Amino acid sequence: MVALDTIYRIFMFILPYALCIAAYVWVGRKALRVPQKTSRIIALVIIAGGLAYTLYRLVRSVGNIMTNELFEFVILIVAVAVLAIASIVMALGEPEK
Repeated sequence: MVALDTIYRIFMFILPYALCIAAYVWVGRKALRVPQKTSRIIALVIIAGGLAYTLYRLVRSVGNIMTNELFEFVILIVAVAVLAIASIVMALGEPEK
């Protein structure tokens, strides 16, 4: 049972961070295709800030992996907010058709 508990804790610890990093990479690739340079730079800066915050929280909480029972909802909420803002900036940079 100890092995299953360890696997569960590691999975539940890594899952929110992995989802956020994957989302930042995906939206970052989309941001690279924005034709307007200013919107592209602003979107990439916003995405880089969100990614830096996620990595900061990951590094700060590595020591608590076996004692923390909380799922990191804050990381997911921050990621959704950052990605929504980056998507709005990217949409403003797209030419109208």
